[in-house]
Amino acid sequence: MHIKKFFAGTLVVIAMTIALPASAQSVADLQAQINALLAQIAVLQGQMASTPSSCFAFTRNLTIGATGEDVRQLQIFLNGKGSVVASTGAGSRGNETTYFGAATSAALARYQAANAISPAAGYFGPVTRAQVHATCSPIPVPTPTPTPNPTPTPGPLQGGAGSIDDARFVSSLNNEEVGEGAQNVDVMGLEIEADRGSDIEITAITLDFSPLTADRDFDRYADEVSVWLDGKRLARVDADMFEDDNNFNRTISLSSSGIIKAGKTGELVIAVSGLKNLDSADLGETWSVAINSIRFRDAQGASISDTSTGDIGNARTFSFETFATARGVELKIQRTNDSPKAGIVNVDSRSDTDNVELLKFTIEAKGSDVVIDELPITLTATGAYLNEIAHAVTLRIGSDRFNESITTSAASSTITFDRLDLEIDEGDKVTVIVLADINKLSGNFTAGDSLIAELTATNRDAIEAEDESGEDLAAGDMRGTALGEQMAFYDSGISVSLISASQSLLGSDGPGNDIGSFVLKFRVEALDDTVYIAATAAATTTANITASTDTEGNLYVVEGAGVATTDGLSNVLNFTKSRGASLSSSGDNIRLDDGESTEISLFVTRLNDSSDDAGFYRMFLGAIAWSTADDTSYNLYTFDLDDFKTDVLYLN
Repeated sequence: MHIKKFFAGTLVVIAMTIALPASAQSVADLQAQINALLAQIAVLQGQMASTPSSCFAFTRNLTIGATGEDVRQLQIFLNGKGSVVASTGAGSRGNETTYFGAATSAALARYQAANAISPAAGYFGPVTRAQVHATCSPIPVPTPTPTPNPTPTPGPLQGGAGSIDDARFVSSLNNEEVGEGAQNVDVMGLEIEADRGSDIEITAITLDFSPLTADRDFDRYADEVSVWLDGKRLARVDADMFEDDNNFNRTISLSSSGIIKAGKTGELVIAVSGLKNLDSADLGETWSVAINSIRFRDAQGASISDTSTGDIGNARTFSFETFATARGVELKIQRTNDSPKAGIVNVDSRSDTDNVELLKFTIEAKGSDVVIDELPITLTATGAYLNEIAHAVTLRIGSDRFNESITTSAASSTITFDRLDLEIDEGDKVTVIVLADINKLSGNFTAGDSLIAELTATNRDAIEAEDESGEDLAAGDMRGTALGEQMAFYDSGISVSLISASQSLLGSDGPGNDIGSFVLKFRVEALDDTVYIAATAAATTTANITASTDTEGNLYVVEGAGVATTDGLSNVLNFTKSRGASLSSSGDNIRLDDGESTEISLFVTRLNDSSDDAGFYRMFLGAIAWSTADDTSYNLYTFDLDDFKTDVLYLN
């Protein structure tokens, strides 16, 4: 404003100065002079406007690529000092920019060269910055007061217009079974994919239940229907809302939490709860269910119904079954690996022996919690009646004990343990141990008499148990058995264990006359008294020895092609004495006092003396002969000798 006034005043002075008589100059000459003066004034105005008396406070180094207000101020400074960035366009006077490019760098280099700043490289560094500040008073840079940005409060849905990109069946849900009294059984589902334009909120669906083999109303099978999205329940309605009058269709409004994010997929699932006490005539009846329509809202607030995308409108089939069938309920029985093996049990001749373990097994519940009320166990005696050998039997399950008396004067009896109220959680198993209280040997039964405890298939089918719906388990819902082994009772006896078994070809005494060697090594220990083990052995052709006594000594079997033979056999029996064993005074036996043991080696050779004898051979131990007297009237120990055998050997 002051400049304009200054030049206006100057114009008047000049005009007055050049005022001449009209006769001396023409009007045209005067007008030409005025125009020239006005042009000079315009040039002076431009120069003064581009040359600030003060300048920007530069605080950083600038080079090609830099941006900011300080770059624009540098361009203004250079344009005002004659080192023009550009004559027209971007960078020219009045069109300065915030970008430091090649033109700005070249203009700065010219300024540096003109003001003896070395090197004149077009880089705005500390030296050039100090020189610029020295030419003028820096303009103080006010500290900006930040304007707080309010944090937006997002709505439940983000985006714009939305839609359902795809709706496909949940592949794992088809032909599902809804059990009697079962809750929230998933029967069908759709994987709903929202498009990328908007979140969507599912607000309602239309369900269509259709009877296939069923001939009664839906609420005669189902108790309720529920709708779930990604595991969260959005709605629940009673089954009687689906009536024959409306073709078992119903539109269900959903809670406001059924949101699927833009570009994401949600799993919309329909679940059915079975009616308790389903009529037996309705078991196995089938229905189908379809989601005929999905209504949703997008971020713009538009309410949209989709009736055709993907599998919307398509149906899945399901049926109503017993609870056990639908859940795959199963009660599994299995003998444990540490259940007692067949063998001798040392009992007392003058007093009872309690808690003798006969059998150990597990019961596992699958598909449901199970409560067992009754469990039958069969006991079988050999040599005497049950009540002569034992007077009581016990089931031990954890810390609980269930006792039953034995009063049966018979060789076998099934004893049912009732009122057990044994609860087994789904997926858990319990261990059951069968124990017997054995009578004193004297006056009741004979040494060598035995007991076997079993949970047979017949016993299993007679188990009384319920699943968590209160339904009785059928025979087909239970499997497995637990068959115990023979426990023989002696006042004294032996324990036996295998050490090794081997076979080898020793050679031949002529063409086709191979000699094979078979060796069994086993340990025998005396229990509770002095015992005598036969120091001799004999071959037998009885593969399954059932006799309890013998006079021939230890018995072994050699088989060729599965047939027992005694042809061409010879044997040697040795024993160790390091643990107290000795040859008895009769010379027929190995003497072992209580707690002493010996390792017996039985060597058997087989000579093939005919080409007809060629084949595979093996040997196994049939019985160990022992006695409490130093004679040859032996008890035969035949228990749990299945592993006392060699591998096969080919003999030519």
